[in-house]
Amino acid sequence: MSKYQGHFISNHPEPLMKEDVLPNKGVIVDKADHSFYIEDASGSGAYIFLGVVFSAIAIYPLYKYNLKEGGILYVLFIILLLISLFMIFYGIFANKEYKKVILDRMNGTITYPDSFFRKPLKGKFKDLKVIISISGGDGYSTKEYLKFVNTFSPRLVDSLKTVSYDDPYQHWSFMVWYMDKNRPLPPGTAFDEYRQQDFERRKADRFPKPLYPSNISTPEATPEQQKERERFWKEW
Repeated sequence: MSKYQGHFISNHPEPLMKEDVLPNKGVIVDKADHSFYIEDASGSGAYIFLGVVFSAIAIYPLYKYNLKEGGILYVLFIILLLISLFMIFYGIFANKEYKKVILDRMNGTITYPDSFFRKPLKGKFKDLKVIISISGGDGYSTKEYLKFVNTFSPRLVDSLKTVSYDDPYQHWSFMVWYMDKNRPLPPGTAFDEYRQQDFERRKADRFPKPLYPSNISTPEATPEQQKERERFWKEW
């Protein structure tokens, strides 16, 4: 496990395109505008699919090979079957509204899923503890994951919430950029129709300094807007 990630923009995030947001099909982003970014983190379809697959794997040998009741293999396959049935039940009946990552840009809060049927966790984004978890063996790594630490309701025994299976630095940079309400919205056509309104809001506040640092440039959508912002900053 690595140390906590700082709240800064380290990488250019992948642009969020309009096609990546509902009502388009096959997407996980429910909403993306100048106030909220909402991502579906339920994975209900995956739980149901894996539950059905594992159920078949568990049931087949029980009948095919007539395993002796009470034997080790019999017990193992029964346990696998019970786990599979729970996965199906969870995928169907878990509250989908509890299984969303919600970034509230204006209020600076984040809401994200807790484990299983628990209500979601919510708190200030600036307080959120995040790590980049590395999987692999001695001397090599195979994959990096962005994970949330249970910051807002810690328990004695707790688990990390995996947020991204893609580039974790890009994903975290996107979140920090979006949650910095003093910066322009992140890149991508999904935000284009909200950029002018967001620009006017920041202009009315005399373009306050960014909330979080950045290793990359985060310019305005147009050169004209960029010049206007820079003119305000030179007057300070």
